[in-house]
Amino acid sequence: MKTLYAVVFTATLIAVGSGCGPAADDRHEHYALTANATRTALTTGPANDILAKYSPDGNRVAFTSDRSGVYDVWVVASGGGDAIRITTTKTGAGGVEWSPDGTMIAFTNSDEGSTDIWLAPVGGGEARRLTSDPAQEFSPKWSPDGSSVAYVSGRDGNLDIWRIPSSGGTPVRVTTNPADDDSPEWSPDGDRIAFRSVRSGNSDIWVTSVDGGEPIQVTSHESDDFSPVWSPDGTQIAFGTDRGVGGNWDIYVVSANGGEAAPIATHANDDFLAEWSPDGRWILFTSQRGGQTNLWAAPAQGGEPLALTLDDATEGPPTFSPDGGHVTFSVNEGKSHLYRVSREGGTAMQLTKGTKNEFQAAASASKIAFLSDRSGDNDLWVMPVQGGEAIQVAPHQAFEANPEWSPDGTRLSFISERSGSTDIWIVNADGSGLTQLTTDAADEVGAVWSPDGRHLAYVSTRAYGAGDTWTVSVDGTTSQLTTGGGAYGASWCGESIVYVSINTSDGKPHIFAVPVAGGTPRQLSSAYQDGNPDCSPTDSRVVYNSNSGDGSDLYVVPVAGGQAEKLTSLEKSEFSARWSPDGTMIAFLNNADGNNDIYVVGADGGTPSRLTATAANENGIRWLADGSGIVYNLNEGNSDVVTVDVRSLLPVM
Repeated sequence: MKTLYAVVFTATLIAVGSGCGPAADDRHEHYALTANATRTALTTGPANDILAKYSPDGNRVAFTSDRSGVYDVWVVASGGGDAIRITTTKTGAGGVEWSPDGTMIAFTNSDEGSTDIWLAPVGGGEARRLTSDPAQEFSPKWSPDGSSVAYVSGRDGNLDIWRIPSSGGTPVRVTTNPADDDSPEWSPDGDRIAFRSVRSGNSDIWVTSVDGGEPIQVTSHESDDFSPVWSPDGTQIAFGTDRGVGGNWDIYVVSANGGEAAPIATHANDDFLAEWSPDGRWILFTSQRGGQTNLWAAPAQGGEPLALTLDDATEGPPTFSPDGGHVTFSVNEGKSHLYRVSREGGTAMQLTKGTKNEFQAAASASKIAFLSDRSGDNDLWVMPVQGGEAIQVAPHQAFEANPEWSPDGTRLSFISERSGSTDIWIVNADGSGLTQLTTDAADEVGAVWSPDGRHLAYVSTRAYGAGDTWTVSVDGTTSQLTTGGGAYGASWCGESIVYVSINTSDGKPHIFAVPVAGGTPRQLSSAYQDGNPDCSPTDSRVVYNSNSGDGSDLYVVPVAGGQAEKLTSLEKSEFSARWSPDGTMIAFLNNADGNNDIYVVGADGGTPSRLTATAANENGIRWLADGSGIVYNLNEGNSDVVTVDVRSLLPVM
């Protein structure tokens, strides 16, 4: 059980400082910041309380919680108190939306075999099934007058926007294009629906009449635009986009009639759109700027975003109260520890314990390098593979990440901001021989060693302000391999560097390989949205995950190019694949149970074997050097629901 506390934030501190449910282990609690900026918990306890939504009158907060064993809908007073259970389901509830009059909650549920839209009375009583097609139907959104519910349905073989009377009746198809349409959002006047569509060849924002007809294309950028949110006056639409450097997520605003989009929140780290303030002056979002996910607000007409929270905890999707005075959000104060598990499965061995975070592990034959905040900063530490005392390596107060062992296990590479920019450094395993390899003012990240230990491949923004693939020798000599930006996620593969690029003909991320000696990159994948490439020990094949829109699967493709072969097809998504050192197995993560678990599968396919089955979230999987097992980090904590009075934090404009 988590002990809750109050933290005082001053307006001066905030001004100077300037997203799916979590795994079952990432406990969330909901908090509120009060008028004197004191954070107070609305819900407490060991359960996950997530995805809070204010009632239209602002007096209640609906949220989903697994306190009953599955995620059901609960309601609590906006000032805190005992929560009331609204739904009782077998498979859980999601997509919670209040009706405009505050008497009903729409949600999604799969108790009848397919995902459908349901309505539950807030005052008590049985939930009513609103849609009943065998296809998946989700993302319910009430019309402003409460007479209809828009939603996404796959009943015709692709995703389209539909609407149905909230009293029940015959569904009406709103969009009819063969391409997928999703993310419906009603305009404030109830006459139009904004949505995301891939009908133009990439993901854009479109608007259509609620009665159907020819929609208008609002955005038409080569990058992917998504998650439209109307301004309160209905004249503008905010949306998320991967137009940022290296494909990171930013927030833009565009006229509801189309035109040039204006950037609202751009940063080297991801910004995740939430919603407009009720008065239309601010756009609320979460951001990973600073390392943790915190709450921010950006002026809707442009300007410097303001930090609303500056915590070490991870903050979940926020929502404004109807009067704009408070923001409710979830907080994950869990701690991450390192574990190892045999490749055959069995009981996992915990390597680190305590109240600090340990993550991003990398294993040599005898040691495990990892990051930990046990010294107050995220620093590099090394410990024996079998567990035991850890020693701190090259301590510094600056941000550091991505430790990687050299092939012979004698040195570590890592990225650090200790010189004022993000650069690549190497150090001996005992902490001696600290050397800065790159010195450019641009960001240089994601370093991986060459098989002979003489070079590292990495991604740098030095040439175009966007990511390109480079190499650097251990004596500091650099070489640029790709141009034009859009590259990230490099993996060394014999005489080639394999990487992801969004600088593609369809604007989607795909896998490429470029010769180390220089030359024209060759495209290895092209089907969907591809990422996380990892090279086989024989340097002949690459495994990667590809997302078709219904979840991601693993594929294997020859480095030289050719036909990609599908390796997995489990429920939900497979990702973060890693080849075993002997090349016979591939470890990966799958989230079919709502949290990340570790699986392995033969390199040539077959039935995957599940290695972990916890209620926690496994991440950062790495094989031990001898291939006997996998080291990973496990997030062990809880989350609860919180409110902040933001009236003193957001200046009058």
